[in-house]
Amino acid sequence: MLRQELQSYFDAVYPYSKIDTEHTLGGQVHIQFELGEGKENGTIERVYQSTDRALKIFNETFTDPTHEIFILIYEYQGENVFNTSNDYLHKQFPPELFEKFYNQLETVNTRYFTTDDNGNDVLEKEEVRIIIGKLPVKDINVKNILNGIANTEMGFDLGIDQRIFFFDPLTDKAFQMYDDRGCYVWSNNADNIRDIYIKRNDWIVEYHRPEIEEYFK
Repeated sequence: MLRQELQSYFDAVYPYSKIDTEHTLGGQVHIQFELGEGKENGTIERVYQSTDRALKIFNETFTDPTHEIFILIYEYQGENVFNTSNDYLHKQFPPELFEKFYNQLETVNTRYFTTDDNGNDVLEKEEVRIIIGKLPVKDINVKNILNGIANTEMGFDLGIDQRIFFFDPLTDKAFQMYDDRGCYVWSNNADNIRDIYIKRNDWIVEYHRPEIEEYFK
């Protein structure tokens, strides 16, 4: 089962990452990149730059198009504030492969706390559709996905509001673009992503640069 396979991979390589708790996903080493900087909010120029930078970083993270990588998607229920359709993201994978993805509603932990009957602080729960696939990089319409993420907060069609994570179990590299502002690359070892750190150093988020540079000393 894909869900068990992905969680087993996390347990071995990213031991704090739990599929049922999205905010725990991450690596021992990460780089945060600026994508839309220098371009005005709400402009197509910002979308173009964000997409272009994200695509370059993605291709430098997953350099072999034949590698099978994991896709992990969190699809929150109900109408989203950006009025985007969930179907658009689904169509960026070959339909015969998407049909084989793990695709289930689950009760997951949010990052917010509530108090239980015993007075203990516990994470609030929410129902989320979790979708997990594993397929070669070349079979994913990556540009459309990244462009859709960049479009969403800028108000352009076609938008993607789901949270999407990519993991290569052969190289132990991962990627997430969170919106038009930026993206993450992470791994369990600095040397795995040192080449990206060097090549795209100018795009690193300045606020987090001291922390990021510590990893690569």
